Amino acid sequence: MISPVKMPKGVRTKLKRKSLYAVLAPVVAGMLCSSFVGCSERRDVAGGTEAESTIALQIQLASGKPAAYSRVRALPEGFLPEGNRVVPWLETNDSGFVKIPMEPGSYTVEARHVDGTVATGAIRSVDLEKKSAARIDTVKLGELSSIEGYVMLGDSMPVVRIAGLDRYVIPDSTGHFVIDSLPVGDFDVQIGDPQEVYSAKVQSTTGDTLYVDCSDSTSSINVVKPKETAASEYPDADWNEHDALIKLADGYAVGVLGAAGVTDSAGNISKQKGEVCIVTTTEDYIIVEDTTSTDSASTTAVIAPGSLRECAYKEGPVWVLFEKDGTYNLQAPLRLKSDKTFDGRGRDIRISGMGVLTDASSNLIFENLTFTAPSITAQDTTSRRALSIHNRTHHVWVDHCTFEEYPLVEFDVKRCSHNVTISWSRFENAQTGVLFGLAGDIIMDTAQSLTMHHNYFEGLSRDGILAHGGKLHAYNNFFYSLDLSGVVCSDSATCLIEKNIFNNEMPVTLYRWYYDDGAPVDSTVGFADMESNWHTAGGEDFITDARGYKPDYKYTADSADAELALRVKKQSGAQ
Repeated sequence: MISPVKMPKGVRTKLKRKSLYAVLAPVVAGMLCSSFVGCSERRDVAGGTEAESTIALQIQLASGKPAAYSRVRALPEGFLPEGNRVVPWLETNDSGFVKIPMEPGSYTVEARHVDGTVATGAIRSVDLEKKSAARIDTVKLGELSSIEGYVMLGDSMPVVRIAGLDRYVIPDSTGHFVIDSLPVGDFDVQIGDPQEVYSAKVQSTTGDTLYVDCSDSTSSINVVKPKETAASEYPDADWNEHDALIKLADGYAVGVLGAAGVTDSAGNISKQKGEVCIVTTTEDYIIVEDTTSTDSASTTAVIAPGSLRECAYKEGPVWVLFEKDGTYNLQAPLRLKSDKTFDGRGRDIRISGMGVLTDASSNLIFENLTFTAPSITAQDTTSRRALSIHNRTHHVWVDHCTFEEYPLVEFDVKRCSHNVTISWSRFENAQTGVLFGLAGDIIMDTAQSLTMHHNYFEGLSRDGILAHGGKLHAYNNFFYSLDLSGVVCSDSATCLIEKNIFNNEMPVTLYRWYYDDGAPVDSTVGFADMESNWHTAGGEDFITDARGYKPDYKYTADSADAELALRVKKQSGAQ
């Protein structure tokens, strides 16, 4: 963590009840940083009027050649732009020289050059003394970067500015902003209301990601720098790696063994190492010619040797690994048998097509997989889920998976399925991320149980989690961009919702249906206990009771703050 930066005086009492964090992620177009070369030999140049001094520069390309007709401007070091006012640029001559008459003081000089589609730039601090004879400084241009971020300020939206530069950015409706055309360097990034400013100095460096946490207006601003996220490593069929994986299983899925266990007829899981099956082809079914008939030739579809389907259909415990990256397109739904681990670590594995489902098959692990590009995109009953947990399936752990682009629901758990955990996964670009149970007028299910923690939700046109009945424990999730609710707890569901981050106006809903006049339908009510959640876009925790529901397993929930938001956003999904 970077040392806190003190807030300006006068801000503490004026900005109470506001919460703010910003993600600052420099995105660098190339590896060459802007650089400044020392002064050239001292030479007298015209210094302007009696009351002025002059900033005299030669702007050069990275190669050392003059940057003819570059744009240059100088602004006071503490300058902060206001609204849409544009500060004009000056232009260098054909030798890259420019003179800027200025009053004595400290200035930030910005230079910009465009050659075709390539833009370069540089920034330099200059101190001018009164009536000083100007000397020509040489400024070399380098490739540009940008600062990208996400801001949440409760009921108020801030502006983002950089001291000394003409940058005035208003985040969009999701809180996203980009400050572009910046060389790599140090910038005093100002985040807050135009007249009431929080200030944090942020260093823009290649690949950095920073969170600026201003959630507590009575204390200092903290700049949080996360640890670098390492890519997952291929386990190479080493059972020690499988053992290390299952030790991380938590929540309701505790006890899952995947390929290291076998489920008996009573549903008990006992230790038993299975076989390793390595997927060697992205094909699913292949067409072969039947040569057994002498009268006429015919063809038939068979499961491709070395395919994901061939491994999944094996009897007994199986550890499924992947030889190579790729998109594995399912031409028909993949119906799973029990006691399997589907392990995509160390690979970029994308499962597309007709989706994966269980039917009373249990003891399953899904690790480091991306579910994408469904075959059916119609928003009706023909729509498939990426992954469906059905019909009394139990002990399922889904970890570090990404679900994207499914039209209605990306993942469902229903029909008495229980002991399911979804952790460190992403749900993006659908109507609803997770459907938990069926509506109460179809089936009233009290046995189903689901843990969801450290998951990220973005780009959903309805809800993050839609719970109908059963027991839901949701903690440390980040609901970033949703049109409706983060969690719907309905149809007598009991939900413990704690230490999540809600960046939507309706964090939690307790009814499935409402009458035309807006009154809730009492028969669809759920029961939620909300504790210590962070509401960044309005809303607050309900003071209600989940009928005494508490999970029967041990767990540790992190505080809901900017550091958690950064970790979940960056470390969730396939790695």
